[in-house]
Amino acid sequence: MHNVYPKCEICGMTPYFGLYDGFRLGKKFICSRCERQILKTKAHDSQYQVFIQNIRRIIYC
Repeated sequence: MHNVYPKCEICGMTPYFGLYDGFRLGKKFICSRCERQILKTKAHDSQYQVFIQNIRRIIYC
């Protein structure tokens, strides 16, 4: 039997602890590292819009 490890939809990396190192949003996976970055990013930061676009892509595709 093969183990299937998730791949983060935002950074494209496989988290070290697999499914236990992030959360699912719809049918997509977001790693805990990206989750922390999303939560600490302020609305006026340039990275904020990138995260918003990624989350929209995850939700609506």
